[in-house]
Amino acid sequence: MLELIFSAWWHWFIAAILLMILEVVVPGVFLIWLGLGAALTGLFLLLIPGASLAWQLLALACSISIAVTAGLKWQRTLLRRQPAQLNLGLDGFIGRIAEVSQPFTQGHGRIRLDGSSYPATSSTRELAIGQRVQITA
Repeated sequence: MLELIFSAWWHWFIAAILLMILEVVVPGVFLIWLGLGAALTGLFLLLIPGASLAWQLLALACSISIAVTAGLKWQRTLLRRQPAQLNLGLDGFIGRIAEVSQPFTQGHGRIRLDGSSYPATSSTRELAIGQRVQITA
C-alpha cells in the first residue's frame, strides 16, 4: 500500500507542502523540518526515479536528520546574536537613557522610561524636568 502512495516524486512534495501548512496551523517549529525532509526525499526520487520504498524511507530519515541538525544550528546562532533580556527586571534598564519626570530635590525624584514612571536617586542633587539622564544602577 505504501509503495503505491509514494510511487512518484510529487507525492513527497505534496506531503512536504501539507507538513509545512500544518506547521503554520500547529506552531512548534518541528513539522517544518519534517516537511523539508519530505521535500528532499521527493528531490531524491526525482533524481533516482526507480528507487524502492526502502531507499525512499532511508533518504527520508537522512534528510530529516540533516534538516533538524541544520535547524538546531541555525536556532543556536540566532540565540547567540540576541542579548538575553528576559527576566532581567529593572537590571534591564541599566545603561539606558531616561527623562526626568519630576524634579530631583536632594538627589531624589522620578524618571520616565518606556511610558512608565520610576522613583530614582541621583548623585547630582538637583535635576530639572525634561533633563536626560543615564541609568547606572
